[in-house]
Amino acid sequence: MQKTKQAPWTKQELLGVAKYQKNIQWLVLAHLIAIFVPYATILTGIVGVYFIYKLASSLRSSCAWLYIILSFIPVIGVLALVHFVGKATKVLRENGISVGIMGAKMDDFKEIQDAAQ
Repeated sequence: MQKTKQAPWTKQELLGVAKYQKNIQWLVLAHLIAIFVPYATILTGIVGVYFIYKLASSLRSSCAWLYIILSFIPVIGVLALVHFVGKATKVLRENGISVGIMGAKMDDFKEIQDAAQ
């Protein structure tokens, strides 16, 4: 089976991936805390819809709806979000961006943000 070649990532797209990856990582932390609070997973799921959609569009992914649905399931949602963050990390690393435990350093993107304004 042949693998289709994607268009190269622009700096703005990588900036979007890095920003939303960091947001999803904070959402994973919120999900872990919400597991112990009744009905809090519903709240984190609702908040997560926006960030999951934005990261999916930044990653050029068509399966955002799957991650959105999974984010409402307490333990499965955390695992799905960690997998999603892993996809973002892979894209960033393939493009030469160093990624730490809480995502890419936004200082690396400061010049891109300044150029965009």
